[in-house]
Amino acid sequence: MTSYLAVLTIVAVAAITPGPNNFIVMSASLRGGGAAALPAIAGVIAGSITLLVLVWAGAGTLFEMVPEIQPVLRIAGAAYLIWLGFCLIRKASGPDGGSDDLALPATAWGVASFQLLNPKSWVLVVTAVSAVSGTLIGAVSLAVTFVAVMGLCLTIWSVAGQLISRWLVDPRSRRVFDTAMGVLLMGSAAMLLP
Repeated sequence: MTSYLAVLTIVAVAAITPGPNNFIVMSASLRGGGAAALPAIAGVIAGSITLLVLVWAGAGTLFEMVPEIQPVLRIAGAAYLIWLGFCLIRKASGPDGGSDDLALPATAWGVASFQLLNPKSWVLVVTAVSAVSGTLIGAVSLAVTFVAVMGLCLTIWSVAGQLISRWLVDPRSRRVFDTAMGVLLMGSAAMLLP
């Protein structure tokens, strides 16, 4: 029970603290409301469950056996975040804040696929799996925890996007926001690099 509470706390802290997943959900909500954020939320959760299955099946052991995978994953994830940040900044410099066609993954599939490049997600899942018993009940409990906690935390970020959208009705405010989001994504990338 103690290890489950520890895992619950780790998942909650990881899911609510700012990071690329939260920025993607908030941005989707900001541009299209809560309904537009649902595919992003579903993608984060589906991608995390996919990682959970992969780690449960032995990917965590693979990271231990071939430690060279970890820096490659960090660099690939950082490169992707830098690209997303650059696209947001470029969009912000366009006329009227640019088009709403962003480089941010807009589909559940795109966001789920991003989880494979997101080192924060890998670390979270490997840590959570190592703290729970290796039984089927442990795996199911962990999956339910991921769905419930991530769903709640990402919904909070979606609501934040809807609230912020009220202040971003003019193009100048939108440009400032998109630039700030781009810089934050690039800053997230910098934290991944050694």
